[in-house]
Amino acid sequence: MASAGFAQDHRPSGGTGHLCCAYSGEDEWARSAAVFVRNGLAGGRRVVYFADTAAPETVVERLGRAGVDAAAAVDRGRLVVRRSGDSYLRRLPFDPDRMVAAWDRVCATAHGAGYTGVWAVGEMSWCARGIPGAERLLEYELRLNEEVFTRLPLTALCLYDREAVPGDVTALLTAAHTRRLVPDGRAVPVAAGEWPRPPLGATPLEDRTGFRLRGGADADTRAVLRGVLDALVRLPGPVVHLDLSGTDFVDTASVAALAAVAAAERTRGRRVVLHRPPHSLRRVAALFADECGALETVP
Repeated sequence: MASAGFAQDHRPSGGTGHLCCAYSGEDEWARSAAVFVRNGLAGGRRVVYFADTAAPETVVERLGRAGVDAAAAVDRGRLVVRRSGDSYLRRLPFDPDRMVAAWDRVCATAHGAGYTGVWAVGEMSWCARGIPGAERLLEYELRLNEEVFTRLPLTALCLYDREAVPGDVTALLTAAHTRRLVPDGRAVPVAAGEWPRPPLGATPLEDRTGFRLRGGADADTRAVLRGVLDALVRLPGPVVHLDLSGTDFVDTASVAALAAVAAAERTRGRRVVLHRPPHSLRRVAALFADECGALETVP
């Protein structure tokens, strides 16, 4: 995917429709969100913009200042602007299951109106305000690729305002995407170039169902691992993969959590395959062979 102006509406491989952008200030917003909206409209898609706290008319005005004919697009129904509090955050707590189902309705409505696809923008600053269910946002971001983007004619851009969202939260949640939007309008791999990385982060795999972990799994990152595992067990298919080649340490409690999930999934007839686990995990698994018997590891 070379740029935000993709030629196709539906991408069969997971992750390529899921973009993120961390920005600071109006200029960076205009070079990301406004460019994305303009390209979506130019491609004949319906564009849906979910603002955080700003009124819809304020967003339309901002888009207009950035060179998007937003007012005309709203009048024609091509651009829909809503506040998250009036839409998907109207009913709390935030629930990833409910959100996955909501995307089906958004795309069905657009299809019924004659659009070939939907481009969506979501301002994610609400995650830093203690909204009930915000702790499940990592799970949601990780689940989107397999549960939404592989099925629907949808491309979405998640916007993280660095001035509103703490840096560690921004790093964690942007890492859960496969592509990030850069100021010149290109969509590049999240791992490319200089990019903030959290102590433990997860990125969806693009060649198979599962995630790639980077960093260390210990007491300080326990909640992150829990979010990753909550997403993992909801992925479709008989086999899910966890690439651990980017992890430098997995403590005993984290190994136990992985083993418990693997055992539970085995009872459901599913396999959890751990790729290239670090020495720390292999050592714990060898010491506690019975407790870790459900772990399936490959070099």
